[in-house]
Amino acid sequence: MRIVNSMFLMPVILFCKSLTVDSKLDKETAYIGDIIKWTIEVKNYDERKYNFPILFDEDELISVNNHQIIFSEIHQAPIGIEFELTAWDTGKFMTPSYSIEIMKDDLVDYNFKLDPIAFEIISILNTLEEADFRDIKGPVPVKNLFPYKEVAYCFLLLLLGAVIILIWRNKVEPKYEKINYDFLESPIDRASRRLMEIDSSILAKEYYSMLSHVLREYIETKYYIRTLEMTTEEIENAFEIFQFDEQYLIQVINFLKESDKVKYAREIPNPDKMVMDKEKIQDLINSI
Repeated sequence: MRIVNSMFLMPVILFCKSLTVDSKLDKETAYIGDIIKWTIEVKNYDERKYNFPILFDEDELISVNNHQIIFSEIHQAPIGIEFELTAWDTGKFMTPSYSIEIMKDDLVDYNFKLDPIAFEIISILNTLEEADFRDIKGPVPVKNLFPYKEVAYCFLLLLLGAVIILIWRNKVEPKYEKINYDFLESPIDRASRRLMEIDSSILAKEYYSMLSHVLREYIETKYYIRTLEMTTEEIENAFEIFQFDEQYLIQVINFLKESDKVKYAREIPNPDKMVMDKEKIQDLINSI
């Protein structure tokens, strides 16, 4: 049964020498253990003195918990009392017997007895029978306060990203080798060194092949003319592309023709001429 929220009022109007008293409960239905407020109040205060006795537990099923005297806002005199009742069993009950004492010269002139008020105590089990019960749900898994899996995933992603970046940088970034400029030679230095390495004691064909190669290579590296790929005849016909004096170009062509005779016509020069031709090449290199 639903508890009535609105205050249940059961006024008890008693007339004795024009005295009016209201006796009321704040609820007519309650559960076991609920507090029920019982208010007793004189409505037509006429400057007589009233005494409101205190109730004590007289029934083991109903207990009186607290009380509070009600004072008149105008006269500041007691005009009522409020009790808190609690019932400990179900069923229908009546408020305890109670009388207001009308005083005269500090003595009780007469007692004003109130009619009891009925109220009902119900069990909470009655409402539970009407309730919509549902199956108990299983335990809900509780996540760990510290997200170990998430942290592990993030760490693996960061590690994978670092590996990818490292591989990419090694592939993309060009690796430059430091050049040792001590080994770089000018065309004339290289040609002079190569001439000194040629031994005149070797076969004439091989000797003159090496001399002509050094001369051609020197002209190519200095003037950017592909003399290594040109025949002697092509060099002679491309007279105008060489940017040095004509007399030196004639000497170059004459030497290349003599070398061709040794290489292809099997002409064999004497050793002294071989030495002189090597010196001639050195002079040409120094001049052009």
